[in-house]
Amino acid sequence: MVTVKQLLELEILHNVKLIAGRKGLDKIVSWVYAKHTKTITPWVHGGEFLLVSGYEAGMDEDGLLQLLEEASINKISGILIEGGINFKEISCKVINKADEGEIPLFFVNGVISFLDITRDISNFILENRYINKSNISLLDQLLNSSSLSRQEINQLFYGAGISTDCYFVVASFSISEFNTQLSNNSGTRLDTIVRLSRSLQKILGGLFEEKGLKEFYRIIFESVDYLIYAENEEDLLSIVEDLKKIQTRISTQQFEYNIYLSFSNVIHDVMDILNGFNEASFTGKLLHKKLLPEMVMSFADIGSYQMLYYIEDKKKLILFRDHYLMELYKVDQEGSSSQLLESLREYLIQNGNMLQTAKNLFIHRNTLQYRIDRIKAILNLDLNDFNTRRDLLNAFLILDLIPFS
Repeated sequence: MVTVKQLLELEILHNVKLIAGRKGLDKIVSWVYAKHTKTITPWVHGGEFLLVSGYEAGMDEDGLLQLLEEASINKISGILIEGGINFKEISCKVINKADEGEIPLFFVNGVISFLDITRDISNFILENRYINKSNISLLDQLLNSSSLSRQEINQLFYGAGISTDCYFVVASFSISEFNTQLSNNSGTRLDTIVRLSRSLQKILGGLFEEKGLKEFYRIIFESVDYLIYAENEEDLLSIVEDLKKIQTRISTQQFEYNIYLSFSNVIHDVMDILNGFNEASFTGKLLHKKLLPEMVMSFADIGSYQMLYYIEDKKKLILFRDHYLMELYKVDQEGSSSQLLESLREYLIQNGNMLQTAKNLFIHRNTLQYRIDRIKAILNLDLNDFNTRRDLLNAFLILDLIPFS
């Protein structure tokens, strides 16, 4: 579904001003309609975004007030007025009436191409309708591959004109906010994902066309996911490198959020594609948490985190985490100055080097020694023992993925 607010993303409306009806920006746009008759009632069905020309004979302030009355009755989503020769500005009466009816009212002083506006809005609506349809594309059906047989999956690829002997990789573009407003507002986040998808399609469409490949993608709340394929692994990895460059390019164009790119392992069996999406998603979550220093990473490069991915019973992971770290967490919660978990983690990372650990924590060595002594007493463990350090580090890996609530 497309809202009036989303139309503001279109380049064709870049110089158009919203002058009234801001409370109605979340209205759904069903289609775009250029007014060419005195009354609109016989020609609209609700939800249309109305285009009104300032060159229309007989269109004046009274005409606009009457149009707003009709728009309210017919549940029009919004109105754009082209100034033309009739309107150098819109009167306060018209603005107030639009505000009262919560009808978004836009104005452009001068001439604007209704043909271009109609084309761009129509394309935008059709594109979003496609995005919101489920279980119709090859990609959607593959994501249900846990219930599909090999023969059924082979038939899907055959129908799409793609050999099942290809090499595949899943690429997932995702966003991470600089501020909490985006993460707390599902509507804003969805708008951002759609905007990202439009930027990607403009660039990736050309890349896929150049290489003679079909474009398979899906848009969900968290990410824009692509299924990439090639006849051999070398060509596939070449496309992966192209996607990395595209991530860098798009990142320079965005300011309010980070764009991450995560990849699955290379896949040569179509039965593993669903798992590939899970691998790419898991890797993306690690990037979001800043547990890895890069903006782009493949599942094959995430190291020990792979072990946690393959463990399906998360309750067992939590039990392991709590066995080693829960008591330290409780002490930290009792007093903000203890910071035992942070101190232990850095101590393990520095392989027991007290001087470097204290330096990295910005504390005196005596303070660190006091904390380490407390940790040893609470855990009753030998921190010099290799097996103990390994288990503690694994517990911290789990904590990264499953924090204490």
